[in-house]
Amino acid sequence: MKHGKKNIVFGFIYLIFTLLLGIVISFKLQGDQSFAKEPFAFPRVIMRAAHAHGNLESVLNIIIGLIIDRLKVSDTLKKTISILAIFGAILHSGMLLILPLIPISGKLAPIGAITLVVTMALMAYSVSKGMEGK
Repeated sequence: MKHGKKNIVFGFIYLIFTLLLGIVISFKLQGDQSFAKEPFAFPRVIMRAAHAHGNLESVLNIIIGLIIDRLKVSDTLKKTISILAIFGAILHSGMLLILPLIPISGKLAPIGAITLVVTMALMAYSVSKGMEGK
């Protein structure tokens, strides 16, 4: 499997998951007002952030997947970027998703954010090296 295909498949599956989370949040905010009251305000904010960041990180993985196999860099660098993009999404928005259930998971979210910054820096470097035409 090419490196890009992994990111594209992950991106679409993760996007479906985060879109469904948005639907759940929407229904909870309309139907159950206790969801928005004080004891649940923190999880609601976190779930909204996880939904928004998860959607963005899903699309980011899809875009990386579409580009990565055309880059004129080593296969090792392509594999590194591919893995970092997936793990960055899981460690960032994925940890925010489970934060209300496992509070310690919030400690991993900043690591995911840093991983995504490194991924984007590697992508910028790789794109600057050029792309093969298709």
